[in-house]
Amino acid sequence: MSTDAEWCGQCYAPLRPAAAEGRVSKPPPGLEVTDGRPAWSCPVCGQRNEIEASLCTACGTPFARLFEEPNARPEVDPQSAAAWSLAFPGLGHWRLGRNGDAVARAIVFAWAFGALLILLVSRFGKGGLGPTFSLFAVFLLGSVIVYATSALDAYRIASGEEPLVSSRTLLWGSVGLIVLSVMIATLVTLPAVRR
Repeated sequence: MSTDAEWCGQCYAPLRPAAAEGRVSKPPPGLEVTDGRPAWSCPVCGQRNEIEASLCTACGTPFARLFEEPNARPEVDPQSAAAWSLAFPGLGHWRLGRNGDAVARAIVFAWAFGALLILLVSRFGKGGLGPTFSLFAVFLLGSVIVYATSALDAYRIASGEEPLVSSRTLLWGSVGLIVLSVMIATLVTLPAVRR
């Protein structure tokens, strides 16, 4: 323990006499004591974890991330961030220093839009979309949602606001898109093509 510590790292009791005499010493941000039980909030997903947990129970972020110095985010004009995301989803987030979000949005958009283009090319000259229409609609909707929310979220983040679609929501949305597209392909498209 450091000689200049203001609080105990195990029980969070104040160590300095001034803190014990009336000025309450608070644990560092992310650490909290409720009903005498210390806990920590994950800096990535916000999950409250028991102090004994060395990793976040929701996302696996290490406890040590609480003590990292925050990286300075680049200052980007909100309109510029939105314009970059309109050029390709994720570019605005990349310019804002949110590289993980940028890569995730770019991959989800490229996958949904790529599947949409493959469906269009495969049905070219065959008299319309036929049995692939439902898959086409799902991938079109997914592409539009990722495209629009990426631009809107890049604008919001550059303005200092929270994004509408968090990384966790994007992850679960992409899982839902995969499950829905597999179900439609299995139950609707493939049986119609085999007839």
